[in-house]
Amino acid sequence: MPTTTALDIQPVTSAVGAVIGGVDLREPLGPDVVRALRQALLEHGVIFFHGQELTRDQMHAFVTNFGTPIPEPFSSGGKSEVVSENDLLGARRATSVWHSDTTYVTEPPSLTALRAVSLPPVGGDTCWGSMYAAYDALSAPLRGMLDGLTAVHSVFPVIERMGQSGTEHANHSASSHGLEHVHPVIRVHPETGRKALFVSEGWTTRIVELTPAESAHLLALLFEHVKSPDFTMRHRWAPNDVAMWDNRAVQHYAVPDYGSTRVMQRVVLAGDRPYGPS
Repeated sequence: MPTTTALDIQPVTSAVGAVIGGVDLREPLGPDVVRALRQALLEHGVIFFHGQELTRDQMHAFVTNFGTPIPEPFSSGGKSEVVSENDLLGARRATSVWHSDTTYVTEPPSLTALRAVSLPPVGGDTCWGSMYAAYDALSAPLRGMLDGLTAVHSVFPVIERMGQSGTEHANHSASSHGLEHVHPVIRVHPETGRKALFVSEGWTTRIVELTPAESAHLLALLFEHVKSPDFTMRHRWAPNDVAMWDNRAVQHYAVPDYGSTRVMQRVVLAGDRPYGPS
């Protein structure tokens, strides 16, 4: 069983990401190690483990240390909590924008874990960005205005990007989760207490308190802002890499630049209802 002294934590950038060494995720993790990994996750937003050849049950057991696994909200019914998924064309279109996972539901997922099972010979990287840093980089007057605003998060932008393949997902989402919910533009993280930007091109359609024109222009500014290299990173997957990220504080972008199938093992953890500074 690994110990906290055996952990090697190497930041990827000053804003987001860390690679964790000295841990075998196939083995049970002691409470001190789980606490250290959770702290690394909260500090860096996304953490990576190399060379982790996990079974479905082992992947599930590892992620359960950090919360309650749930079926992927944006999927057809009947899928298990641990999903081996082929990144087909519709899914690639859906995830090739900056987003947090499934924010159109009342309680978006807290954490997501992904393991690379089968990779294309080239391409298929994933990028992550710190929404703490994105918020902090805004001017004080703009932060003050955003603190009091709310925004609609809707399933329809993803359905539109997926095209015909999105129909089944739309029907399932409508019956199980509704089609859209309102969340604060600035989310207060329930564990760290820090403020993070909580709108994304993936799901957010309008800011409730603004006119349509004001909303469109402000969202366009924020969608462009989160792409800054000052607070983003890019990960090149290797077989059996595991990434775990905090959907409450980071966004990610799946680069759709590959021609063959990519198979990933995925677990999503239950979250809570976002709340803002007020």
